[in-house]
Formats: sequence, structure tokens, C-alpha cells
Amino acid sequence: METIRSIDNIIALQAGEVAIWGADVSEMTEDIDSLIGLLSAEELQKAERLKNKQARQMCVVARGGLRVLMGAYTKQDPSQVMFGQQFGGKPTLESGEMSFNLSHSGDWVVWAFAASGEVGVDLEQVRAHVSYARVAQRYFQPAEQQALAEAADASRLFFDIWAAKEALVKASGKGVFGAMNEVELPLMAGVVP
Repeated sequence: METIRSIDNIIALQAGEVAIWGADVSEMTEDIDSLIGLLSAEELQKAERLKNKQARQMCVVARGGLRVLMGAYTKQDPSQVMFGQQFGGKPTLESGEMSFNLSHSGDWVVWAFAASGEVGVDLEQVRAHVSYARVAQRYFQPAEQQALAEAADASRLFFDIWAAKEALVKASGKGVFGAMNEVELPLMAGVVP
């Protein structure tokens, strides 16, 4: 994974390639003002509606970073990149020349880009106080639930499975919660490949 600060040598993606970028938002505070300047009016309003300072910064870095990276890939001014939405709500590049997705959790945001086909990405901070057994019962396939029941570190496996499933669902453009239980991961010895 590349960090957003290393875009100077960005390489055009070829068909079948995926690039994943990441940023620790807590280390991006000096970049917030310049990223705010790249946001559309709608993106800026969304960020300003967030009451929590950390949430506002996450929103600015996520959307501003997306603009910086997409601008580099498409050779456009980042503030001029135009986004749209698919029917299911998945964000798209209006020109359709690339697919992208983003996720954030904890202090981190990640972006995934593909020159052909759809892409999805998810990031989950492992949290101790999640009722993962109940969530798994609702959204995981029987084999995934069995692997979770047999895992030495069930909490970690839960978040690994969840992140992989969510990335697949996000790539499909279907609503995350409406399609999570439709996806089954090919676990290998109880591990997400």
C-alpha cells in the first residue's frame, strides 16, 4: 500500500491492476486546509455538518485525498474531478475511465483504484467490544460461522471476514447490508485468503 504523500511517481494503471493507497489521518493535520480547498461545495457541506473534529478531518482527508489521487491518475486538476453515483449509491468517476472505492476506520483511510472492472475496499479497526457472534449469525455463511467458532482469535477473524466480504459487496455496487449474507468467502484453513 502506498501512502498519499508519495503520488509524485504515480504510474498509470493497466487493465487488471489495482492500486491501494492509505493515509493516517492523524498525520495529515498540516494538509487539511489544502485538501479543503479541493472539495466541491457538496463535499464541504458534508464535512462541515460533522460535529466531531476528528470526523470532519477524516471526511476532508478521505474526499480530498480521493481528489488528489484521482487527479493524478486522470491527469486533471483535483478540484475539477467530477464524481457521480451508480443506482445502488456506489460513487463513480463521471467519465467512467476508472473505478475506485474508499474506506476508513480508526485513524486510517484507504483508497482503491482500478483501470478496468469494479473495485471495492474495506478497512476495519479490530475492536474488542463487538458482539461479533450475533453479527456473524446474521451476515455470515455457515462455513464462515463455523470457522469463527473454531478460531483461536475469533475477534480478529471476524473483522478479517467482515472486511473481505464488505469489499466484495462494495465492488458489486449492491448495498452493504443487503448483500453481505449473499457472499461466501473461500476460507482456507479458517483464514481469509
